[in-house]
Amino acid sequence: MADIGPLHHPEVELLLDYAAGKASQAASVLVATHLALCPECRRQVREYEAIGGALIESTPPVALSQDALSSVMAQLDEAWEEAPTPVPAVDAETMQTVPEPLRGYLNAGIESLPWKTRGLGVREAVLDLGDHSVRSSLIRIAPGKRILSHTHGEVERTMVLKGAYTDSTGRYGRGDVAVGTPDLDHTPVAEMGEECLCLIVVEGGLQFTGRFSRLLNPLMPR
Repeated sequence: MADIGPLHHPEVELLLDYAAGKASQAASVLVATHLALCPECRRQVREYEAIGGALIESTPPVALSQDALSSVMAQLDEAWEEAPTPVPAVDAETMQTVPEPLRGYLNAGIESLPWKTRGLGVREAVLDLGDHSVRSSLIRIAPGKRILSHTHGEVERTMVLKGAYTDSTGRYGRGDVAVGTPDLDHTPVAEMGEECLCLIVVEGGLQFTGRFSRLLNPLMPR
């Protein structure tokens, strides 16, 4: 059977913002990584970019100040003088599992990241995606294990990189993006047979809703 690609995608509004260059840094990394695995969304983004380009072409030109060109050239010179950041070598598993551009933000292979235990069979490695207004991280869920039931302060976007999980909204496999809103209370459970690895970008933090797990809420990062 031919690979039909991901079945769950980022919101249309986020794809539009990404195409227009208005999405946040962390959201842009998530979308771009999804695009690496999703032909349908790549086509949509190209269409949005074409529409935006047509609108720009139809906009009357604006006169620039006399020093505009020299200012731009000076900025280009500064960027050219900056030494390029060396890209660390990664192992074959990381190369196969994590597409660019996300892979470039890891600075290490999957196994070398600073993993912290977040529950039975659940580990997290916090990432710096250049956007400190949100919490970005990789989550590893062992086969058959679950993330504690929770809701969201604002929006939680989850992209599956390996394996699959299910919750009350459906099944999510490699490349799929799940969008959790404040009215969603869910319990993601990794499928048996393979670890589930996800990129998660959270705006507004999480709130555990279980009888005992809610006692952890005062300790949760915002």
